[in-house]
Amino acid sequence: MTSSIITAAMLVLIGLLVLKFPKLIAGYNTMTPEQQKKVDIKRLKTFMCRAFCVMGIAILLVSLLLQPFTSDMIISLVSVLILVPGTIYMIIKAQRYDHN
Repeated sequence: MTSSIITAAMLVLIGLLVLKFPKLIAGYNTMTPEQQKKVDIKRLKTFMCRAFCVMGIAILLVSLLLQPFTSDMIISLVSVLILVPGTIYMIIKAQRYDHN
């Protein structure tokens, strides 16, 4: 349970940090200034913030709902089952903001 809360808090924190500091986005900070101009960074940082926050809140809610019924190992497994597809979705959908 504690690991799920920490994971959820970290995801929400990362989402808020990406919104404030878009240079934290992997790949964006290594682009040349010409390439960075072709990225819709306002929409990308908003999308990534929302994606991270939704994954964090989903993990928190699932862990709180499953706590009385299952073990911590099952909760951790469900957290991974939220995190992996969410990350894959984010990687695929974030490409539409890169016009390079």
